[in-house]
Amino acid sequence: MERSKDIVYIKSGGRRIALYAELGGYFSPDGQLDDGRFRAFIRGALRERVRGDSPGDGVGVWLAEYLENVLAYLRDKGLDAAALQLFEAALDESAALGVTRVPLDPALLRGLMAAAAAPDAPREAPHRDDADDKRARLLECALEVFTSRGFHSATIDEVAAAAGVAKGTVYRYFKSKEDLLDQLLLATSQRVVERFSGAFSGVDDVRGAVEQFIREWVGFIEENHALYRLIQAEGIIAHSGRRTLFYEYLITNFPMAKERIASMNAAGELKVMSFYTVLYGVLGFIDGVVHKWFRSNMDYPLHDEIPVILETLLNGLLRDDHRGGSYCAPDGGASA
Repeated sequence: MERSKDIVYIKSGGRRIALYAELGGYFSPDGQLDDGRFRAFIRGALRERVRGDSPGDGVGVWLAEYLENVLAYLRDKGLDAAALQLFEAALDESAALGVTRVPLDPALLRGLMAAAAAPDAPREAPHRDDADDKRARLLECALEVFTSRGFHSATIDEVAAAAGVAKGTVYRYFKSKEDLLDQLLLATSQRVVERFSGAFSGVDDVRGAVEQFIREWVGFIEENHALYRLIQAEGIIAHSGRRTLFYEYLITNFPMAKERIASMNAAGELKVMSFYTVLYGVLGFIDGVVHKWFRSNMDYPLHDEIPVILETLLNGLLRDDHRGGSYCAPDGGASA
């Protein structure tokens, strides 16, 4: 199928920024789909292409190409429910305008049908709560042991002793010491995602989103500095056996983060279009500030560094006409 000239993608690091920006506009800061906004877009786009009382085949072809890009992307992100909702909305709106032929890829249709037919997750048995509590306790003790002894020096026996259980109990929940670390860091990333998702609620501009992210990340590090050291030292051991960065997992699983940022950046506030360049730049700079804090034996509150971080990063990333002034007072202290 020849690509429609109506769909234009901006390449940045191999990513389709235009698609990110559009999809970001259909999702709330916590990753929830706004069905109404999508319906309004589809309705308007179809009306522009419908000519007379009988829409031509070209309208259905355009819709098919558009949906194949959007739905395949969402399904690749694991957002099957959102993909199904958008698919149904698009069919409703197209049928209302008399567009009856939408030649979608059969493979995509099969995938959507399989997702729609998938049974709901079975209810957990009541005794599962006890197992979850024990697993959480093992993760908590593993963090204590790994941070005090170092991951490579620590043993499963020490984790079991700290949790007050037999060594075999640990292996009931985790395949190995590496798996225990993997699951500990995965659980941590989920906590971070939940924290940031809540913090972004109500934020609808790039400056506010980046500033809130910085404040929340610095706060998380200050509250969990032992865990942060472990994250920096070990990253995540992927199920394939390949060690990856904690940041990579966090970015991948943050619900629609880059899509939201791209959507909010439609006005061109950022100097750099690449979401990854911006985020890795922010995280890397904060890492340097945190290492300085560690070298000082954490003898001052880390959040005291936030004004300097905001001054450096936001005025470095944002275009001159979108800067909001200084975060640091002339004497070096934080501005009011």
